[in-house]
This record gives sequence, structure tokens and C-alpha cells, in this order.
Amino acid sequence: MKIKEVRTAFKIADVEYVKGSTKLKFNYLEKLKDENGKELPQSILTKNLARVYLIAVDGVIKKIGGSQAKGGIKATLQIYQDGGIKGRPSIRSFGIWYFLYHTILQGKKIEFYMIYQESFEKEIKGLFGLNKVKDAYISYKLIEHCCIADYLSKENNIFPEWNVQEQGMDWADDIKEEHSNITQNSLANKSKRNKVNLK
Repeated sequence: MKIKEVRTAFKIADVEYVKGSTKLKFNYLEKLKDENGKELPQSILTKNLARVYLIAVDGVIKKIGGSQAKGGIKATLQIYQDGGIKGRPSIRSFGIWYFLYHTILQGKKIEFYMIYQESFEKEIKGLFGLNKVKDAYISYKLIEHCCIADYLSKENNIFPEWNVQEQGMDWADDIKEEHSNITQNSLANKSKRNKVNLK
């Protein structure tokens, strides 16, 4: 599916290859506009909203994902800049970085888009009754589920190519091997740091 067919998403960033590095640079747009052309503040990128992101390669949607992690969409996407190679990333996070990195090496254009649902005021049950919450929000999973359902209905029940786990597929052997090496190196380094001299 082409990204231009989506009516609820707006572009937030382009991906740039950093020569001589495995870290990707995300160039966030200085002037953000929602899907209706309304200007948005930069704070939308760091605000804790229910949000979904779309990754498009040469205008084609390759991945639909979401998050509600603190720090907004910028925090959500940070792991994809280097695949978490200095820590112990999940195979999914590392795998998406791997796709991004090897795709940009081919000279293809990669863009990130965002869909979000505004927060709202709602009375929420506590232990003793209702509490007024000014910034209540739905789970991003609801938005993600709706986006995936719309995509599947348009694409004959075929998931976006990079939604590997949703397809019930396994990651390619080269991705699993590199991920395993990173995880083992991280554990070895942590073990060295945590040793205590008992003498």
C-alpha cells in the first residue's frame, strides 16, 4: 500500500545514512502539519499520546507499529537509530533497524509517519470512587489494530513486509545471528562490570 493512500497519518521524519556509521540519523521536520494541514507544535513528538508510526520506503508502507512509552514518538523510534547495539535490544527492534540500515544503503528513501489519538478528560475508577483524569488516553493497541485491519482489507490479508512477527514468520538467519552476537557481547560486558573483588 502506498503511504499517499493513508488519510490519517502525517510525515514526521526522513532517515539519513551517516557515512562510516551504523547509526542512522532521523531528520525530524521543523514544520509539522497533521493530516488536515493544521500546524502542530514540536511537542507533539515528545508528548505521551496513544500513537502509531508508519515506515514508508519509496512511498510504500513497510511497517506499522505503535507505542505508549514515555517520551513520545521520538522515544519510541530512538531504538531504530542504531538497533540498540550497545545494549540488549529485542529481536524485533534490532530487526527493524537492520531493515532500515540495509534499505538506506541501497539509496532508497525512508520516511516516518505518525497517527495519534488526542488525550481526553475522563472519570476513572480508583479504590474509593471516580477520579477526574485530565489526560486520559486510549491504548495505542486500539489504533494499531485498526490500522492493521484497514491495511489487510486493502492488501488481500497480506501484512506490511516488515511486520514480521504479526505474519507469524521467523526473522532471517543473518538478523538472528547478529542479534545473538550483540546480546552475548552485552552480557559479557555486564558480567565484567559487575564482578566484585572479595580479597
